[in-house]
Amino acid sequence: MKRIGMLLLACLCITVLGACGQSTADGGRGQGQRHEAAAAGDMPRRVKITVGTTELFADLEDNVATQAWLQTLPVTLPMQNLYGREMCYRYGAGFLPTDELRSDGYAVGDIAYWPPRGSLVILYKQNGERFERQPMGHIDGDAEAVFSHADTVDVTFSAAD
Repeated sequence: MKRIGMLLLACLCITVLGACGQSTADGGRGQGQRHEAAAAGDMPRRVKITVGTTELFADLEDNVATQAWLQTLPVTLPMQNLYGREMCYRYGAGFLPTDELRSDGYAVGDIAYWPPRGSLVILYKQNGERFERQPMGHIDGDAEAVFSHADTVDVTFSAAD
């Protein structure tokens, strides 16, 4: 039931965000652009990540995936340690919209969305792999120290004050 609710919320976010991104007859300089700027200005630029008693903070990207994901916060996700490099929660394919996919290397501390499985990932260790993902943000703390010894751990995401 929770998954259906989250899916409905994601669909609503996609619909709303899609309407905000449409250009106006005056080349995008009219009310539509002001609406986008207001929405972007209202978007939290940082998120707090809580793991047990440890708090990390991340600076966020401004893109459609991050904007849609922020609508689900605050949320606690059971994140699984995968491949000795990332913490992962699989929402399911298509959970978030994407508009800025990249296929290059990543930095330790990156937060990304992997579209094929709808995975939110925190990359805590480098292995040199390159893969397609939607960047969402970057943790400015020591992600490796927090996650390298974890198996499956509850991770709470909330807007930073």
